[in-house]
Amino acid sequence: MLKLNELKTGDIVLADFEGQKRVGDVIELSRGDHKARIAHDETEYWYDLNDVYAVPLDDAILRELGFTRAESDADGILYVRGPFSLQLVTAGEDKHSLLHYRDETRHVHDLSYLHELQNHYKGMTNHELSWP
Repeated sequence: MLKLNELKTGDIVLADFEGQKRVGDVIELSRGDHKARIAHDETEYWYDLNDVYAVPLDDAILRELGFTRAESDADGILYVRGPFSLQLVTAGEDKHSLLHYRDETRHVHDLSYLHELQNHYKGMTNHELSWP
């Protein structure tokens, strides 16, 4: 379950309806009702925040979002989408992510969910990270 203050319009999340989880985009938030309107393809539904979950950040979702896996000299896995890159550093005990965009680099610990990456992406590029 995600908290209301963690969600923003445009975030990609998992919405649970009667045990079936589907990926969708947050279209609108109702702070008073603690609900999120989420779009799935051509349909939109309001979900209670108890039924909204974070999308785990993994290879499959990154590829769906247009990232390509690139060769890297450093320890870890490098994903690239245009001038933006995400390096998942796996060497040693300090597992972290390095986000690069032009001349800015962010060192991020515990980057585990897509909405977290979307927030960093927006902050660095001034564009939404969405489906290609």
